[in-house]
Amino acid sequence: MKTFRATRGRWWWPAAASVSLVILACSGDGAGEPASTPEADVAPGRDGLIATATVLPAVSVPDDVPEGLEAVWEAYAQLTREYVDREELEVEAMAEGAIRGMIDAIDDRYTAYVSPENYTRQMESFRGDFEGIGAVIQNTPDGKRIVIVSPLDDTPAERAGLKSGDIIMAVDGDDTEGWSVIDAVTRIRGPKGTPVELLLQHIGEPEPVAVTIIRGTIETPSVSVSMLPDDPYAIVRISSFTDRTPDELEEALAEVREANAKGIILDMRANPGGMLAATVDVASEFLDGGLVTYEIDGRGARKDWNARSGGSTLDMPLVVLVDEFSASGSELLAAALQDRGRAAIIGTTTFGKGSVNILRDLEHAGGLYITIARFYSPNGTPVEGDGVTPDVVVEIPEDATEDVQLNAAIKQLDFQVGAAVQR
Repeated sequence: MKTFRATRGRWWWPAAASVSLVILACSGDGAGEPASTPEADVAPGRDGLIATATVLPAVSVPDDVPEGLEAVWEAYAQLTREYVDREELEVEAMAEGAIRGMIDAIDDRYTAYVSPENYTRQMESFRGDFEGIGAVIQNTPDGKRIVIVSPLDDTPAERAGLKSGDIIMAVDGDDTEGWSVIDAVTRIRGPKGTPVELLLQHIGEPEPVAVTIIRGTIETPSVSVSMLPDDPYAIVRISSFTDRTPDELEEALAEVREANAKGIILDMRANPGGMLAATVDVASEFLDGGLVTYEIDGRGARKDWNARSGGSTLDMPLVVLVDEFSASGSELLAAALQDRGRAAIIGTTTFGKGSVNILRDLEHAGGLYITIARFYSPNGTPVEGDGVTPDVVVEIPEDATEDVQLNAAIKQLDFQVGAAVQR
């Protein structure tokens, strides 16, 4: 990894000059005669040189190597035979480097390698609690950096002063340029009580600042509910889609009905997504069966994801809030409610992550987070790249003193509730 340092406002990386030297040396028993070497200990190369035996077993290219990958095996075979410090070669590190190289060649920011030491931490994301700093992150729109979507309430990230829109320039001195979200998550998370240093570029500030944060245990309910004080409407906030989200939503909607709310504002701003199955279960509370989304994989096969029938909240007026940090599952749900005519979408165009990803195990206890398909709205609109365009676009001005998107949602519900009464 590149070491990231700041000197008088300029970024620099130590330069490495590479000099290639070929030295032939023969140690002999007499005047210039090479010492004899048992034939079993030599490995002839293409240039006629020989190498002594190595700690690693010398290998040949297997017969069943897929076409195009022969050079990979050849490189490994030659390194185990000829590299000067063969006894220091670590097969595990070489394998990890090869995996990372393959992923880099794919150039898909949502496909990433998860090391064995970080695999367990990654799985925690789907449970709803983890050890880390407590911030939602995404790639910047250009994919080059990592941006703070929002710090979670009462977490180390919030207490350290992290803000939405902060760009993470480095983690523990390592430059984040080109990192995937998975790369960043696995580096920022860690055991509670341990420090992590982030170099942050705050919006509107000329120089980045280094912030050291002590990690903690982050317990994050993904659903919260509140009633508006001056209107008969409930705000149901979904911050992500975890294993717990469907049950949490069911409890929240029971509170909404008990409070005799006349409408719901479903707030999915800065929701980075999560589990697809949980997203469909959430949709099932608002849609009476029918298509939520469909995915098409690399072979062109289509899989439909349908809502269950008999949802608990099928007729109550509903408005959805989204923004440019609403991604993946939150986009999928917004698109489904929009296409099915169930809710008006208000806010700004969403992030545009329309990929289906899965975490696959690897033999050495690590994993691959792989893009396996793209998903589409019920009307066949792709989400990848373009995102979901709201029915009512409402930007929040920089000098805003109130939540203008929420105000627009309240107006929309006033209209919907009034229309329902007139019917």
